[in-house]
Parts: sequence; structure tokens; C-alpha cells
Amino acid sequence: MKAREKKLIKKVKAGDSQALEELFSLYKPLVGAVVKNYYVSHYEWKDWQQDAMIICYETALVFNSKKGDFCSFYRTKLFNHARTLVRYTMATRRKINHEAVSWEMVREHGQISEPMQSPLAIPVDETYNTFVKNLSRLELISLQTILGEISMEYAIDHLGIEAIKLVRARSRTLRKMRKVLF
Repeated sequence: MKAREKKLIKKVKAGDSQALEELFSLYKPLVGAVVKNYYVSHYEWKDWQQDAMIICYETALVFNSKKGDFCSFYRTKLFNHARTLVRYTMATRRKINHEAVSWEMVREHGQISEPMQSPLAIPVDETYNTFVKNLSRLELISLQTILGEISMEYAIDHLGIEAIKLVRARSRTLRKMRKVLF
């Protein structure tokens, strides 16, 4: 572990908030990596940053340098927190929260007998067709590898695509897909 990191952790344990901000800024790229892997509805970048800073503080308080590296410990705690958030929002017993209707809506429209569709819902066929139309040839091939229609080896060997280009195209395609869907 770096001496600077060790010093910052000591200061955080002593209650120095400036040291916490400095320690957190060292690991902001890690927070970005976690956010890219998980989607939680109604959770924005600032929410993730706030949670990540709280977790950084908690991690610094319980961290023991004799038992391992701070970075890996913090990463584990961040990933676990993200998984917990996803599990919480996806739980069946909280489904009612997503289908809840405000009292004002009931008074305005009368009794609501069937669940309403979210106004944010987009027809999947239309969204998918628009998404596919905007992809390049290479991105279309990468989409087929993502969906499992063709293997990466087949695309490299038979379609003459370089491996690194295919990997980058897959990454771009996934990013575009997330942008369209979420």
C-alpha cells in the first residue's frame, strides 16, 4: 500500500473530512467502473457518488493494512453495495412500489381497477428496430456475437474482422444498447 494512502486512511480514522475527500478522489475511476456494470432505476450519478463516499468512509474505518489492500477491500464493498441495491429494487415483494398510484391520481381519475402502464415504457419492437438501424456493419456483427448468433471466432476467421476491432465494437454496441434501453 502506498504511504500517501496509508496516511489518508489514518487521517480519516481520526475524523478528517478533507482526507476522506482526497482518498475518495483517488478511487473515483473505480466508482465509475461499478456504475457501468449496474443499473438501478431512479439512481443518478450523484447518488452513486454519495453512496461510494459513505462506503469509502466505512471502509477506511474498519480497514486493517495487515489483512490486505485497501483498493481491493473498497472495490469488494462497492460491488456488494451495488448488488444489494439491484437485489432490493428487483425484489418481488417491492413490485407493488412500482405499481403504486398517488392519491391525487385516484381523486382526479376515479377508482383505478387495473395496473397502469408506466408512461416511460417504450415499445420494444420499435426501440430495437431503431437501435439496429443506427449500427454500423461491424457493430451489427458484434451484436450478433453478443446475442450468441455467431461466435467471435467465426467473425474473426470467416468474416475477416480483427479481434481488437471486434472487441471494441462489442463494447460500443453494449454502450449504445444501454443508452437506448436505460
